[in-house]
Amino acid sequence: MTRVVLAELDGAQPGALPLGRALRDTGAEVIHAGVLRTAAELRATVEQEDPDVVVAVVGSEPGHALATRVAGELPGVPLLTFPTDTDVHEWVAGSAICATDPSSQACR
Repeated sequence: MTRVVLAELDGAQPGALPLGRALRDTGAEVIHAGVLRTAAELRATVEQEDPDVVVAVVGSEPGHALATRVAGELPGVPLLTFPTDTDVHEWVAGSAICATDPSSQACR
């Protein structure tokens, strides 16, 4: 199971909850970190939760700048940014891949 830290950078982002639900529904373990405003907060959360990937929902220029600054500071943990104007359901449907384990009988 993929462990995902979901963070809202630089303020509450309306797309975060639907994205978290969609990731959960595809089989990921989602840790919703809430609003994180500094690089130190994001680093501390990643160190505590030990995720496979960090998904940052951004909707402002400061949020994009924070994601860019922190991306190189998370060794071994990919940081994916997700703009708030993206249609979550369409993105998940278009990005789903079928599991290689035939016992799962599902896509994720």
